[in-house]
Amino acid sequence: MVTRQQIHDLELIPEETDLTELDALISVEVQMDSSRLNMVADQNSQIDQGVVDAITALGNSKRLEILLALDTVEQEHQKPWHTRSFTELYDAVDVDSTSQFSYHLDQLVGQFVSETPDGYRLTYSGNKIVRTVISDVYESTSKFEDSEVSGACLFCEEASLLATLDAEQFRIRCTSCDAILVTDFFPKSQTRGRTTAEIIESVGYRIWSMHIQLRGDVCPECFGRVDTDFDVYEHNGKTHHLYSSTCRECQHIISIPIEVTAAFHPAVLHQFWEHDISLLDVPLWEFFEYITSDVIVTNIVSDDPVTATFEITLNDETIHLKMDDTGTVSIRK
Repeated sequence: MVTRQQIHDLELIPEETDLTELDALISVEVQMDSSRLNMVADQNSQIDQGVVDAITALGNSKRLEILLALDTVEQEHQKPWHTRSFTELYDAVDVDSTSQFSYHLDQLVGQFVSETPDGYRLTYSGNKIVRTVISDVYESTSKFEDSEVSGACLFCEEASLLATLDAEQFRIRCTSCDAILVTDFFPKSQTRGRTTAEIIESVGYRIWSMHIQLRGDVCPECFGRVDTDFDVYEHNGKTHHLYSSTCRECQHIISIPIEVTAAFHPAVLHQFWEHDISLLDVPLWEFFEYITSDVIVTNIVSDDPVTATFEITLNDETIHLKMDDTGTVSIRK
């Protein structure tokens, strides 16, 4: 349940603020090269007044109340896109006059609210805003108990991994060599109602769900199309090749070891299943043990373009795979 005080707390930017003066760059990679920085800068220069106006329209508690009131009627009727009349919506919002209410509603119509012959309903964008407000996904986690987790470090191969909150991000870090093995967003909604162990488990499943979408060139954040490339993560003189996906729309970047791409080949998934291992239930940091223990052996054939071969061996049964410069993995005969 979202209280009126919570809505008020969201009103962080006064309506008169020129949002073009606000600038933020969020990186989800360990490093971002100059070409990507230029890409983000180019995107920022393309922000038009319509985007600024849409964001400004949300900077008012009454307008957020209108969006929540439209969501409430959908929940009551268990039916998406259910409408409310002007009068029903006015009665549901604490506002002094119909003229004041009309003003606030007009600021939302088009981008966040759709006006139909039957009344008003949320648009897709309005629905996303409501989900964000209700879940507190806009707030980062402020507290998390450090916990040791199973798995092995890709660099020093020690079983000394720690799940921790660092710079408002969930991280898996090796306490032996201080390598950062996993970095992911850590919204408050992911921690609510979960124990520490359940939070860590949920991150493992979320990483795999992102990878599944990336296999179809779908951005897990905005569902735009992604472009894929290869990158290298180096620590203490040892390198690992990463499969890096960048969204064309929101510039969200996700990098994951190329061994994951091989492991999700149907033949390999079946091989693990035949040995009573469901890879989808093995979090990424535990998956690293298959790399350090040579269950999965990678040979980089070429660095430019990147091509590789893989050998996956379980109980003397080996599958030979190859990956071409597009990241496509196939059986190697």
